[in-house]
Amino acid sequence: MTDDGTVDKEKHMKQLKRKMECWREIILPLNSVLLWERSWHPGLIVGLVTVIFCTVWILEPALLTMISICLLIFALVDYLVPILTSVLCNAQSWTGQKEKKLIEICQNLSTTMLQVQGIWASMSKVRQNRPNIYYSTTILFLILFAWIGNTVNNLLLLYIIVIAILLTPGFKHKGRARWAVKYLYNHSIRRHLS
Repeated sequence: MTDDGTVDKEKHMKQLKRKMECWREIILPLNSVLLWERSWHPGLIVGLVTVIFCTVWILEPALLTMISICLLIFALVDYLVPILTSVLCNAQSWTGQKEKKLIEICQNLSTTMLQVQGIWASMSKVRQNRPNIYYSTTILFLILFAWIGNTVNNLLLLYIIVIAILLTPGFKHKGRARWAVKYLYNHSIRRHLS
């Protein structure tokens, strides 16, 4: 990576850290859960998501109601968390070790965000340089997603997507993602050769 890339990455990380300053007391435990630092964290993630989706399934709210409630919850959390953390957590409890952990979290999150931006830029470049490949691939994937969406219940699809997104950091952190891919690869090759 060039010096400009390193400087941009560092600048992006510092901006992200400044934005997350009032959330720092929440981010550390949340990161701990997402990275499965305890053996029961994956169960907690799956359990909470399951309770939320079962509640939505039982209540069957209209789409507009569900969007309004989600936005209301986000607005309340955005308003109340900084106030509650300033009242409940004193400044002396914030240690150098916690600061180091926050910086590490911001670096990882910044790297992920920059990777997503890089993928988007690559897709834009393919769109400009090879429009036939871009549009044929896009159309194929959208038809596939439309067929899957028509075949499988949308709430179940959303549940699976949310579970997959929330469990991905833990899989990556524990090295189980590589193990799972390797297992599937070996299993499919053995089955194919048999």
